[in-house]
Amino acid sequence: MISLKQLTQLAATSTEVWQVFQADAGKATGPDATAAADAKERAEIQLRRSRNLLWELSSRLKGLSDEAPGSPAIRARMLVDNALRLEGLDPRMLALRDDKNRHAQLIREYQSTFDYLRLNLGEDSMRTLTDTFHYPERIYALGEFVKLRREKAGLESRAMGIEKKIEEAREEFAEAEKESACVEAFLRTRKAQKGSAIALGVALLGMVFINVSLVIAAAVGLLGFILVIWGLLSWLASGVAFAAFAEELKRKVSAFKEEGFLAVSQRLRKAQEVMRALEVRFEENRKELSVLTAKLGKAAELEPAWKPMTDLDVDNVTQKMTESCKQFFGESGVRVIFQNKKELALL
Repeated sequence: MISLKQLTQLAATSTEVWQVFQADAGKATGPDATAAADAKERAEIQLRRSRNLLWELSSRLKGLSDEAPGSPAIRARMLVDNALRLEGLDPRMLALRDDKNRHAQLIREYQSTFDYLRLNLGEDSMRTLTDTFHYPERIYALGEFVKLRREKAGLESRAMGIEKKIEEAREEFAEAEKESACVEAFLRTRKAQKGSAIALGVALLGMVFINVSLVIAAAVGLLGFILVIWGLLSWLASGVAFAAFAEELKRKVSAFKEEGFLAVSQRLRKAQEVMRALEVRFEENRKELSVLTAKLGKAAELEPAWKPMTDLDVDNVTQKMTESCKQFFGESGVRVIFQNKKELALL
């Protein structure tokens, strides 16, 4: 005969694949409210919790007794869940003797209630209870597996879309960069032209100063000559750089006014911003996809049969597990189990 102890051990050991999908919920739970309290306050809080749980489990037992309505199967299932909580209650946390006595009495009452339900159910029904015990968790985990598998496909599709946009943004940035470089070469050429003209003017001014002072004329003339040479070299270098661009682009840039030059600068800056924003989105998508892939990989290791399943296969398996629960626990019983476990609102 299956014992209450065996079933509470079964209830305490959730299916590993269910734990894979529950990991995030565990991480999201913040620190216990008692962590920041001092030792005395923590002990008082723990005592109140233990006493409240003791009387809550005592109250629940009344609804699971042999006189209570409902099928023995659903009462046995709920009794095991409550017995697990009772087993986890440390009697040393109960300060009052009455509470300790009540705890010991409650353990005996749970055992006697279970024994009566076990006799009513028989060995076959007890085995069915054992077989279907983790069905709600498995249904939940299988649903999460399919859900995350779809999310993974969506993220992969999104990654392809972002990659395409990044490629387009890079092309736009390259065009904007080329246009900006052409503008810079053109402006340097114009600046070199103006510089050469000014240098020539300084050299001519030196000739004017010959009648005033040969020293001043020589100094100004030498400075003008140096500036002319520098201007011509700059003009030549910028002209060569400008000539390297396509004729169409050179004609376009040559026709620009001040507003056009500003527009080129704005286009380059905007292309940079768009490309960086897309790269950030791609990295965020990659990280999210990596987390989902790892979780799905872990689930597939624990449940290899799930990996090749189609959506139709999943629906069929889920339906079979749900129907097995319905046949054994009844429609209302299945609702109670799922609500109690807070796993799925299937029905």
